Amino acid sequence: MARPLPASSSSSPPSSINGNTKPHAPVVAVSLLQPRVAVALGIPKSWYLTLSACRLLSIVPPIFWGIRFTLRFLLADLLRLSDHRDHDHDITTTTTFSLRLTETALAIIWCCASAYLAFFFTDCLMSRWLINYTPQATVVRLLTISCAFAYLTSWVVYLTGGSHDPGLLLPAWIGIATILTTCYHFTQRKIKIRKETFASISVFSIASFISMVALLFHSHLTRVGYQNVPLVALTKRVCQIACQILFRVLGVTRDADASRE
Repeated sequence: MARPLPASSSSSPPSSINGNTKPHAPVVAVSLLQPRVAVALGIPKSWYLTLSACRLLSIVPPIFWGIRFTLRFLLADLLRLSDHRDHDHDITTTTTFSLRLTETALAIIWCCASAYLAFFFTDCLMSRWLINYTPQATVVRLLTISCAFAYLTSWVVYLTGGSHDPGLLLPAWIGIATILTTCYHFTQRKIKIRKETFASISVFSIASFISMVALLFHSHLTRVGYQNVPLVALTKRVCQIACQILFRVLGVTRDADASRE
C-alpha cells in the first residue's frame, strides 16, 4: 500500500514571480471522508465521498449479522438471569445463564474487532487499487468485495447456528476475525508495512486477551468458595447496578420481553 507523500515532496517549491516568493497552498488534510492515498495521488475530490462510502460498507456485515443479534440476545439473557435470581435458586440454572451472558458479551467484542479488521483490510485493498486502477474500477471492486464479505458472513453465522443460539455467536465471530486477519496477512505478505501489520495483530491480541480473562473470571466466579471474596462480591454488585441502569435507560421490562416471546 502506498504511503502518503511527505510534506517536502507532496508540495511543489514556492514559485517566484517578479522577485516575490509566493508559497503554494498546503495539501488538504486527510480525514475520514478523504482517503489518504486518494489525496496523495491527486484524485479529484468528487470521488472522496464515493470511495469513503464504499469503504464503510465493509462494516455493515458485522453490524447486521453480529451486533444486532448479540444485543438482542444480551438483553434477553440479562432479563432471564435477573428473573431466575429472584424466583429460582438453582445454582446450575444460574451458572448456565451467566455463561451464556459472558459468551454473548464477548461476541460483541469480537464483532467490533471483525468490523475494524474488515475496514482495515478494505482500506488496504482500496489503496492498492487506486494506484493500479481508475477510481471507477476501484469503486466496482470495493462493492464486489463488500458483497462477498456480506454473503460469506451470513453463511458462517448460519452454518454455526449463531443466528439462533447466543452461545454459538462467540465461536462464529472468532472464526470470522481469524479469517479476516489471515486474509490480510496473506494479501500483504510481500509488502513491509510495520504499522498496519502491528495494528491488525494488536486488535486480534486484545480481543483474545479480554476473552481469556472474562472466561477465567467466570470460571472462578462459579466455583464454590469464591463467592465470599470481597472483590468478587463487589464486582457482582457493580454488574447488578449497571444492569438496572441499562434497563431503565432502554425502558426494558420483563413484561415487555415476555409479551414479545
